[in-house]
Amino acid sequence: MKKNIRLQNILFPSVAMSEHWGMFYHETTLYSNNMNNSFIFPKKYDWCDFATYFNSFSYRKWKTYTNIDNLNLQLVLNGKFNITLVGYLEEYGKIKKYFLDEQTVVAEKDNPINIKYPVLDKDYTIVAFELKAMSKNCEIYSGYYYTNIEESLLRDVSISLVTTTFKKEQFIIPNIEMLKKEILSSDEAIAKGFDVHVIDNGRTLRPEDYNCEHLTVHPNKNVGGAGGFARGMIETIKQKNPATHVLLMDDDVIIMPEALKRTYNLLSLIKDEYKDHFISGAMLKMEQMNEQLEDIGMVHNAPGGNYGPLKKRTYFLHLLDEVIHNEEFKEKYDYSYAAWWYCCIPIKFVNEQNLPLPLFIRGDDVEFSLRNKAKFITMNGISIWHMGFANKYSASLELYQVFRNSFIYKAISDVCDKINFISKVKVGFYNEIYRFNYNGASLLLDAVEDFLKGPDFFSTLDGEKMMKEKGKLNDQLSDIDDFKNIFVDLGRVYDNPPMTKKQRFIYQLTDNGHRFMPSFLLKKDIGIIPQDWCVTPVKNYMHKQLLAVNPNAKAGILRNMDKKAYKQLINRYKKLMKQYDKNFDRVTAEYQSKQKYLTSIEFWKKYLEI
Repeated sequence: MKKNIRLQNILFPSVAMSEHWGMFYHETTLYSNNMNNSFIFPKKYDWCDFATYFNSFSYRKWKTYTNIDNLNLQLVLNGKFNITLVGYLEEYGKIKKYFLDEQTVVAEKDNPINIKYPVLDKDYTIVAFELKAMSKNCEIYSGYYYTNIEESLLRDVSISLVTTTFKKEQFIIPNIEMLKKEILSSDEAIAKGFDVHVIDNGRTLRPEDYNCEHLTVHPNKNVGGAGGFARGMIETIKQKNPATHVLLMDDDVIIMPEALKRTYNLLSLIKDEYKDHFISGAMLKMEQMNEQLEDIGMVHNAPGGNYGPLKKRTYFLHLLDEVIHNEEFKEKYDYSYAAWWYCCIPIKFVNEQNLPLPLFIRGDDVEFSLRNKAKFITMNGISIWHMGFANKYSASLELYQVFRNSFIYKAISDVCDKINFISKVKVGFYNEIYRFNYNGASLLLDAVEDFLKGPDFFSTLDGEKMMKEKGKLNDQLSDIDDFKNIFVDLGRVYDNPPMTKKQRFIYQLTDNGHRFMPSFLLKKDIGIIPQDWCVTPVKNYMHKQLLAVNPNAKAGILRNMDKKAYKQLINRYKKLMKQYDKNFDRVTAEYQSKQKYLTSIEFWKKYLEI
């Protein structure tokens, strides 16, 4: 027996998203009518195109990953409209538009219009529709894409959403309220198969204020993101409703409920050959909501392991060509991973012997994907908004936590075998020295030292205490206006002019003036450099002082050359590299011997004290 199954809803921008209406529709004079909860076409021949990030239909991916063989569109309209069905794909490097069907309808709000897409003769990347008002004050209220399919092809899906929070009530409370109202109380299929576990590492939420039949707040030790997600996985394993998938999601995100609905609908129709894929939600920038930074990540071997997107860095999702390019299939590369800001994992990968490593924060998602040889599905509209990384730079995370954890997960899980993380440490150490960030250089050495202490030290470490201690070495930024005598052009901070061969020779020979260079030969003016990951050698070159600036935060810190600190760090570095070469194989073997225990429920129950 066949039935109609909703695939994705047509969305309209909220007030908060009104600036980014191009992610929802392209139009002439469409405007919101809050009284009727509709959008109005005020004049005859006003036109609106829904080939956008949120409202186009990713035809090629739905056809590839699921069992659908037909597509339909339901619209709730009022007035006379011309409706055009369209498809898009890239041919010979150019985006081409195809007209698939066209019809004119006279609609009333109480009688939805149903339109069947013709049998499609091409593998369109996306399909969509356009509306043209054929009379004044026509309205659109809602709509959705659906398919007609045999019930026997539908899968039973039960998603357990796990979100870990630490004193971020401004995000987690609205998200809890959204989940209750838009998902658990929804009249759509997802409401029948959805549970929520809020892991409260800060223990600042009162469970009795939020708990209900399918949502539970669990007070937890502050064991970082890894510990919070591990606790959520354990709660999922023992929950009354057996889950088919675990969806891991950060707390400090904004999410549309539609992302969850599309995830559920996709899973309910997925083909056998794709049922074990992870669904990786994209990260869009909270500061500029039309920009996508990543949907699948990758450990790049360039040099020694860089973390970044598998695709290009930024997609501008108000632009049609970017929306289409974003939906092109991307070949899976070695060392690809799905970040846990939004990652839906089949339950076969979540069991009492296959939990995350206790990395506290950073790298737990990378290691889990790589250890389980994960394959991924992404799709337009399955996404969250998260604060961009430039505003969140923390040396204790990026220079200590990331590198320490990279060494550990490579050793313990035997992944990233071709990536030599120590070469990145060596380069990074001197980069921090060259820009007078002695605390940063020290944090890199701490990362190597703590890795060499082995699994017994690592597995009993108080992560919260450690992060507080390392956090003391972070830059303490001051408002840029506090540096009244220093001119800073915030728009040029990341400029990186090339060095001459002579400059580069002197720069490296003298470690940017720290040796063989008398102070009177150093520049008296203050160099302006980025405070985060970006290294600008020519702007560091031969200054006594550097102002390290975060242009997004409009803040900075003044750094002074310190030759005594330099000498101490160089001596420590040379000694530590010898220890690393001598002990690496032994320490790696020790980590590998503990892998099964450190990812088991036996370990986690003891670690979490539950």
